[in-house]
Amino acid sequence: MSAVRFAVIGWMVGEALRAQTSAPVSDPAPLPYPPVRVEFGGYGEGFTNGGGWWRGADAAIWLRKSRRFVPGFTFDNRTSEAGSQQYFSLFSYANWSSSFYTTQGISGSTHSANGVTLFPRFRYDLKAWWKIPPRRGVIPGLGFTRFTFGGRNQGDIINPGVLYYRGSFVVDTEGFLNRSQPGALWSGSGLFAIQQGQEGKHWIAITFGGGRQVYRALSTVPLEARLTSLSVDASYRHWVSRNFGFVFAAGYQNSVHNYERISISGHLFFEF
Repeated sequence: MSAVRFAVIGWMVGEALRAQTSAPVSDPAPLPYPPVRVEFGGYGEGFTNGGGWWRGADAAIWLRKSRRFVPGFTFDNRTSEAGSQQYFSLFSYANWSSSFYTTQGISGSTHSANGVTLFPRFRYDLKAWWKIPPRRGVIPGLGFTRFTFGGRNQGDIINPGVLYYRGSFVVDTEGFLNRSQPGALWSGSGLFAIQQGQEGKHWIAITFGGGRQVYRALSTVPLEARLTSLSVDASYRHWVSRNFGFVFAAGYQNSVHNYERISISGHLFFEF
């Protein structure tokens, strides 16, 4: 789930910079959007099968003044029935040429006094994208993620994907090949997303995901889990004015024979 979530975040950031990446990085034209975006809000996730209700608050700031390098800083405070944990991340978007760019991120969580684990202890992501000439509307990408929850619980994700621009529509197809430790267990998942809109007006998006998660939990006796999961998520971003807007999102996940999850979130954003 975390891999899919990060991919969608990266995709939405790319859409926020669509006008920027469609032109050569040396283009001196004025930015078509305010250079700073601040966003904050809250969310809730309800799990069946004893998972309880998780809730949290998060915030982000994006610095978009440069056409070559756009950093973003995010903070997330999540609480479950077991306790709370905080998560910090730095994500960036780098244009290396008019046809090649990368997205990269590094993130980590605080140590919880009661031992609760709601986020990876440490994680880094790197993904390279190439806009195929001459129209550069088809953009294949290949990414790699490394994460650890502490000790021997860690893993890697290989993430190929393709973005396709057509008028006001953007289509995103992503695959995730996961290798978890201990046990060197492999699993796979994927998503299909479609988004429509225009920066400064609105974006509406829907994402479908599915696949398998395979991992081994370390305890007195190692426990191997194999989960099949299907999910759908939708979001709506709307600009009330040039400098202010809101975001609403909701989702549903069915981890077959294990649990169901519903999620809802709301955010406000300011641009200046």
